[in-house]
Amino acid sequence: MNKTINGNLHLIKSNLSRAIIGPALVLACVVVIDIFLRAWSFKIPNPPAILILIVVFSAFYSGLRSGLVSAVMAWFYFAYFFSTPGAIFHYSNENLWRVVLWGITTPTMVFMIGFLRRRAEHSSALAELNSVLKTQMADSRRAEERIQLLQTITLAISETEDLASAMGVVLRKVCESTGWIFGQAWLPSDNGRLECMPVWYTAATGLDHFRRVSMEMTFSIGIGLPGKVWSSKKPVWMANVADEGNFPRSAVAKKAGLHTGLGIPVMAEDKVVAVIEFFMREPRQEDERLISVVSGVAMQLGALILRKRAETAMRASENQLRAIVNAEPECVKVVSMDGVLLQMNPAGLAMIEASNAEQVIGKPIWQLLLPEYREPFRSFIGEVLRNQKGKLEFEIIGLKGAHRWMETHAVPLFLESEQSPCILSVTRDITERKISERRLNFLAHYDSLTSLPNRVQLIESIEQAKAEADRRERLVGVVFLDLDRFKYVNDSLGHEEGDAMLKEVAVRLSGAVRRGDTVARLSGDEFALVLADMGHVDDATHVAQKILDIFKQSFHIAGRELFITASMGITLYPFDDRDAQGLLRNADAAMYRAKESGKNSYQFYAAEMTAKASERLALENDLRFALDRRELFLNYQPIADCRTGRVIGMEALLRWQHPERGLISPVQFIPLAEETGVIVPIGEWVLQTACEQCQAWHSSGYPPLYIAVNLSARQFHQKNLAASIYKVLQTTGLNPIYLNLELTEGLVMQQADASSATLRELKAMNVTISIDDFGTGYSSLSYLKRFPIDILKIDQSFVRDIPGDADDAAIAGTIITMAHSLGLKVVAEGVETVEQLHFMRTHDCDGMQGYYLSKPMSSEQCEQFFKDDKRLASSG
Repeated sequence: MNKTINGNLHLIKSNLSRAIIGPALVLACVVVIDIFLRAWSFKIPNPPAILILIVVFSAFYSGLRSGLVSAVMAWFYFAYFFSTPGAIFHYSNENLWRVVLWGITTPTMVFMIGFLRRRAEHSSALAELNSVLKTQMADSRRAEERIQLLQTITLAISETEDLASAMGVVLRKVCESTGWIFGQAWLPSDNGRLECMPVWYTAATGLDHFRRVSMEMTFSIGIGLPGKVWSSKKPVWMANVADEGNFPRSAVAKKAGLHTGLGIPVMAEDKVVAVIEFFMREPRQEDERLISVVSGVAMQLGALILRKRAETAMRASENQLRAIVNAEPECVKVVSMDGVLLQMNPAGLAMIEASNAEQVIGKPIWQLLLPEYREPFRSFIGEVLRNQKGKLEFEIIGLKGAHRWMETHAVPLFLESEQSPCILSVTRDITERKISERRLNFLAHYDSLTSLPNRVQLIESIEQAKAEADRRERLVGVVFLDLDRFKYVNDSLGHEEGDAMLKEVAVRLSGAVRRGDTVARLSGDEFALVLADMGHVDDATHVAQKILDIFKQSFHIAGRELFITASMGITLYPFDDRDAQGLLRNADAAMYRAKESGKNSYQFYAAEMTAKASERLALENDLRFALDRRELFLNYQPIADCRTGRVIGMEALLRWQHPERGLISPVQFIPLAEETGVIVPIGEWVLQTACEQCQAWHSSGYPPLYIAVNLSARQFHQKNLAASIYKVLQTTGLNPIYLNLELTEGLVMQQADASSATLRELKAMNVTISIDDFGTGYSSLSYLKRFPIDILKIDQSFVRDIPGDADDAAIAGTIITMAHSLGLKVVAEGVETVEQLHFMRTHDCDGMQGYYLSKPMSSEQCEQFFKDDKRLASSG
């Protein structure tokens, strides 16, 4: 800017000085003439002519304006010069005409000179302008040619598929447009050298040998024309390649007649990715314009290489992403703002039961959604676009009608093909989870076996019934029902048959109550009923009697006709309690009173029942700790040979010495142990202790005898039973032949196949297997033949009234005969009289056990018993 200002000031000064020179010369001339003429009386020839010359000079040198100023000054001097002496500006006729003549002539001459000067200046300016325009037009034409060349090359190489094709286009276009006759390209290789690409262009003959030699050569950095370009990253012009020292192909170039060479780097990200070289046969000095043109082409080629690399990387990335998406087991889809399905992977198509994408792509996604989820999905799309993410659970209907639950996570996605943003979502099938959730929710409130409400739902039903009863001043009955002797059915027939019976019981109970009442299963064979909206106690009595009646009908389970009864306890709201749990406790206590009263009946709650139920609960809790507190102990009852009278075995009998209640009967605590599961650790302790005691007797020199141990149902069905017994035998050192395991009929018949396998495992260890209380359970000859059993023990209920009861005597005799026919031994339980012993001997019973021989004894008493050598009399 300062230079421009200074230049303008200089121009102004120059023009100003030129404009002043003319008038100044006129003024100076007038002064000189006047001094010479007036002061010195010096004779100057024709002063007006001198002034006119000066005016003409002023007009020619300084321009028309300066000339006119000079002419005016000169005219004023003429008017003064030709005045009459002594009278300024008064003239004689002759001088007046002179003044007028000079006044007309002088400006006329100035105008003519100025016009001629201006015309000359215009002609010069036009010539100069014409020259500038020609130069600019030439430059513009060259620029247009360069732009056209670049555009042509850019368009051509953009349509090529690979670098080799693009390079071929570049070489041809450059040669055709700039006068080169041969062009080829070089690429850096992995070994650090430039190798010639199999791409070239030639516009002349006689260059094949030069091309072949080039193809066979490689260049390191700095060597040859390509190497120099590679090292410098700049264009290299060789005016005479035939004489160039650093041109290994000079000989073949000379033979081909090549003279001028040009190498141009192709740059991408500041690296030389290729070198292109051109040759011509004419000598030519370095041409910056030509270098610039070819460099521009190389720049376009470099940009193309970058773009191709980016496109290749993008395609690879897209292919990889597509492969990942297609392999993704979850549904990946793109949905427009309008809910149109734009893309979906194969997993998604499978989820919606589409055989191909054409069935759903481009169609609204709403057709797949259940109607109640269409509006939430629309809101979900907006939420994703606002919050940049979103999650939704919804249910769809597949194209083939299958219902599925879906969970989708989505983010916004912008596609070039779409004017509005879309959403990209990953959707997974959560049908199994939803089913599980529903199942869990069902199991949280309903029984899985019978589908009846469970305890949780029962409590809710009681609360609802209470609220309604309070509002309407009505009663609520709560019934606790327990099946009588169901354990026998379950143990005898197996769990599957037992479950089938429970289902049938649930159906019958549901049919026996009124609409609005609730039937629930609490656990095992325990059920509860809520009798809502009762107007009178008789309503509960009526329902209870109806329930007893439905159990009079037989149950057909697994091809068998079975009968079962139920005991019920009934409590009333608001008379007996106002709390749901309290009502259930009261009904439970009343149910136990019904069982004690002979079963198959119902009892209404009375206050004293609660105390008895509490006592039972306390006993149950104490039993859980009895083993750890060493309150349990074993007594032993001898088993004798009926024929010889000699003691052959001892049965281990469990006893409980409670610190406060005293000795508690096994009849009272064994069922509790079975119900609570405590029987398992207790049973293991009994087995260990009994085997240790038997081995101790053997070690003390007493006659060898076996130890009989009862196994509970829970023990017998343990998967590791045989291993546990083997471990006990190993740790105690007891010979397996001295261990007699006693099982009930119902126990071995439960899951008969598994029982058979377990019994055979035990027999393989050489232990003895006895069936205890024979005749009271299943009593089938088939299982006696099927299972590896050694001894049958006649239940004392068949022995107690012998010989007075002919039926019992017949049954006992039959059992002995049957057992012997099957190769089994028989032991009679509960022998208390000599008549009973005589009966057993008469019928060849193998062994006996009972008070006639001895009551159960402690281990110390047993030792004294052995020392006394007590035995049965040989003639009883």
